[in-house]
Amino acid sequence: MIGEPGAGKTFALRAFKESLNPSLYHVVYFPLSTGSVMDFYRGLAFGLGEEPKYRKVDLFYQIQQGIERLYHEQRVTSVFILDEMHLAKDAFLQDIAILFNFHMDSTNPFVLILAGLPHLQAKLRLNQHRPLHQRIIMRYQMGPLD
Repeated sequence: MIGEPGAGKTFALRAFKESLNPSLYHVVYFPLSTGSVMDFYRGLAFGLGEEPKYRKVDLFYQIQQGIERLYHEQRVTSVFILDEMHLAKDAFLQDIAILFNFHMDSTNPFVLILAGLPHLQAKLRLNQHRPLHQRIIMRYQMGPLD
């Protein structure tokens, strides 16, 4: 979801979050797109109720296993809302494409929402972000709310 500053993106995301049944969806809101990839992984692990592991590879699997555990054992779909993504570093965006690849893209036990200013769209079109760009199934440009 993209939109100009003040268009109401965060408000719309908050309203969306509040509309979800908490017994069916576990929402993790993450606005820290300017941090490191490790900060991102730790934040997702915390959001899933996990105590973050130390090494990146361990965090990677911990997050994927946490998502799958919620989905298969509790029938709860994880919803990750990543806000301010126009500020994200290239390494951050590249890891998102890898992290959210489950069973060679055969299953999607989660929902991922990327939100930011309009130049996020141009950033995602860059060749290095093509794997992530191709996985986006819905795009929404938000106009200002009245």
